[in-house]
Amino acid sequence: MAIPNREGAQYNSLQDFIGFFKQKDNAPAFANLFSVHFSTPPMLQSYGAKYNPETGDLRNLLNYYADSVNLPSKQVTTGTYNQLGSAIRYATGSTFSQISISFRVPRSGETRAFFEKWIALMANDASQYTDYYDNYVCPTLRIYKWERGGGELAIGKRNMLRQVRDSGITRYTAMTPKIDQLTGAYELRKVFPYNIGSIQLDNSQNKLMTLNVQFYYERYRFYQAAEYSSLLGVSGAITRPAPTDNETTPSTDPVRQSGTNLQRRNNTEFLMSGNVRSSVSDGLT
Repeated sequence: MAIPNREGAQYNSLQDFIGFFKQKDNAPAFANLFSVHFSTPPMLQSYGAKYNPETGDLRNLLNYYADSVNLPSKQVTTGTYNQLGSAIRYATGSTFSQISISFRVPRSGETRAFFEKWIALMANDASQYTDYYDNYVCPTLRIYKWERGGGELAIGKRNMLRQVRDSGITRYTAMTPKIDQLTGAYELRKVFPYNIGSIQLDNSQNKLMTLNVQFYYERYRFYQAAEYSSLLGVSGAITRPAPTDNETTPSTDPVRQSGTNLQRRNNTEFLMSGNVRSSVSDGLT
């Protein structure tokens, strides 16, 4: 039997491969360079700046001291249909895993105190009562991904100008350094911690203290940078335009709907109405 579609096989050319990955957009991504930002749960908003993760030292502690993040995985749940021969699997839904973030603990213990306070107000072990769900969840947890270089010129940033001058580079080479490029973001919605990991104290070896916190959430979205999610104005783009909010169900997503999604929602409401059932019954009579 002959090889099917021989013309579709791509020849492995080393020169083509080198030229491909040397392009900025096709270069491999690195696992470092990320930032973590929590929004404030409603029940913590009355406690002032100490427990506000959006401002002040707490914001910097949760971001700068986030040592590692396990990004969520996504799986498709399936069912099985078997009439004759091999079974056929079909999609029934999608699920995703919980995430965990490992923090370096500061000398003040503010990171631990923040999560202890959050859980204490969420599920008090003295009264054995829990707060309302919408009151204790964090509306959004955003994890931004950066890549080395590729951004704007460092000399064009006011806060970078002094560092460029102090580096002693010439006027011509000063145009070379670029700041890191923001390439994507993971947005988790309705987040709350369910486990504060244990910390082992050890006198035998001096090492930094870390705290692992695990979180549950309702759903997550991944967003690309604008130049990757749209073909407009991009020459030789290899991506396709991303749909609004990754084509989520309009009735369950708070993001403002586009015209296409709105039309789909109207179609869904029409299908769920009695008009379709009456039309079907009329056709059967």
